[in-house]
Amino acid sequence: MTNPLTVILEKNQSTSPNYVDWQRNVKIVLNSEDIDYVLEAPMPALPAEDATTEDHAIYKKWVTDEKKVRSYLMATMSNALQVQRESMRDSREVLLHLRKLYGENSRSAQFQLIAELYGTKMAKGSPVNDHVLKMINAIERIVALTNHTGCRIKHR
Repeated sequence: MTNPLTVILEKNQSTSPNYVDWQRNVKIVLNSEDIDYVLEAPMPALPAEDATTEDHAIYKKWVTDEKKVRSYLMATMSNALQVQRESMRDSREVLLHLRKLYGENSRSAQFQLIAELYGTKMAKGSPVNDHVLKMINAIERIVALTNHTGCRIKHR
């Protein structure tokens, strides 16, 4: 049976500027399938031949779940991002690399938030309240990001 939450990933493919939203959606899907532990837990050591059946089963499950996680990550990236990461050994390496490039603390994230704020326009006929809330949300995210990264916003 297919996870109905995968629709989230189909609609939110990573193109790099939307990394933060993409990562949040990936984690929702991985959590729903109980395979999100792969991104946090270290890979278990390959069990010795004389190890218990349980040790072999744990290792096999981790490898299977790692393949699923990596498949979700790769399948929900743009083709350009896939090509750049197809040689990486596991999902943790892929996610770490993407986080360094496009994570919340990157210049890319700062640029994206500011561009979003400047590009926000009120749709004709839409309530003013919705537009104001959208603007406030964008400003709060910019302030939170700049405070977190040590940048200072000058007030006039």
